[in-house]
Amino acid sequence: METAMDQDTIISLRNVCKGYRSKKGIRRILDDVSFDFRGGENLAILGGNGSGKSVLLRMICGMELPDSGTVQRAVSISYPLGFAGGISSNMTGRDNVRFIARIYGCDVPDVERFVYDFSELGRSFDLPVVTYANSMRARLSYGISMALRCDVYVVDEMAAVGDVNFKRKCLEVFAERSRGATIIMAANAPTTVRRFCSHGVIMQHGAMAHYGPLDETIARYTQSAPAPAPAPAAEAEPAVDTVDAEQS
Repeated sequence: METAMDQDTIISLRNVCKGYRSKKGIRRILDDVSFDFRGGENLAILGGNGSGKSVLLRMICGMELPDSGTVQRAVSISYPLGFAGGISSNMTGRDNVRFIARIYGCDVPDVERFVYDFSELGRSFDLPVVTYANSMRARLSYGISMALRCDVYVVDEMAAVGDVNFKRKCLEVFAERSRGATIIMAANAPTTVRRFCSHGVIMQHGAMAHYGPLDETIARYTQSAPAPAPAPAAEAEPAVDTVDAEQS
């Protein structure tokens, strides 16, 4: 049974649980999470891989439903920035943009023009997405995300795509879009969240282990997070082109 939210609460989670089937049975990803997100409070969700932060974001967006518990929303919420899961490979870039703009009730020509200019896809905008390289698909995804006006913007790992100028453009447009909106941003590392967030929570083993001002939260997270293993000297770390939803 849903309870009424107070006037400052824009998203409310109550006793939210989520699990997925694995070879060893049901793996619990979110474990009885209850939290109120307040308007105007930009929130960083810090946690390592497997902590549940990405699944939590998908619950907030409505992309997934909880196994038990409730999620209430009083505002419009974006899907995760750069998420490519809603794009049809068989449709052209332009047709994908038109379709998603209609779903969100946006002005279709305005969104179409914005994404065309932002993505820098040129003639490829009118080709099926199945022909796109990963970097082109990521540009389309980011363009659609930036074009949609929402009360809350959800970011799952602010991955950089494209060349230096395109990365800079992504950050500049996101900063402009986020003025007057609320940001919920998940991250492994605290570097980017310092620019956009005022408060933070720490996710551990599917539960919220801490909530507080950002500097305090980062200090706690840094102390508790295990040091990353060094990469083998002979192997270079691959570049990230796309943003894939992980079960973390």
